[in-house]
Amino acid sequence: MITPTPAPPTTLLAVETGDWIRGGVTVAAGIIGAMAIAAVVRRLMHGKSQMVASLLARTFGAIVAVMGLVYGLNQVGVAIGPLLGALGVAGFAVAFALQGILANTLAGVLIQIRRPFEIGHLVKLGDYHGRIDDVTLRTVVMTSVTGEQVIIPCATVIDETIENWTANRYRRADVIVGIGYDADVDEAIEVLTTAMRGIDGALTDRPNKVVVDGFGGSSVDIRLLVWHDLESVHFLDFRH
Repeated sequence: MITPTPAPPTTLLAVETGDWIRGGVTVAAGIIGAMAIAAVVRRLMHGKSQMVASLLARTFGAIVAVMGLVYGLNQVGVAIGPLLGALGVAGFAVAFALQGILANTLAGVLIQIRRPFEIGHLVKLGDYHGRIDDVTLRTVVMTSVTGEQVIIPCATVIDETIENWTANRYRRADVIVGIGYDADVDEAIEVLTTAMRGIDGALTDRPNKVVVDGFGGSSVDIRLLVWHDLESVHFLDFRH
């Protein structure tokens, strides 16, 4: 009776060791690649919002690192299909539970990229008027014109009409002046035009006008349309 000769144990050991080495190299390559991708993203986003740059760098870096880990586990014989299925189910459950937070986070990223306002700007966001104090990945913090602190979710800001009062340097002020029916309208317009030219910050190269706006119950309404430098308006000291 011939007894089969068993395979040398060193052969199986060598194969297993090689698998572990290849798996370790794959994981290490994924980590190094993640660091390189993050550095490239930060370089490409240089001069942009640092918060957005950091977020994108971490996101792309994490994707590369996870890919390296998955392929590394595959090298040592770990079944990837069931693992990915479990991760997918867990990720869906977490995303469903945190959908409000994720929506605000995505909206915060969009605000940082689009930049509809800056810190210190006076804005109108829906029913709120005030100065922007801070913008995070989830909320916009502002001080209202009456002094209250208002914290608005970024998703709400994205859905609202944004009226930025300080984005443009020049603005037009409309002022209504009423004169009696027995007054000389032409003379009133001339006087108001002269007075308008003497307003601090009024721009002479813009179409400033004095026009009859309408007839009230006891007066003729004259509208002054004055273009002015934003910095000349005293109420904007609220920004500071």
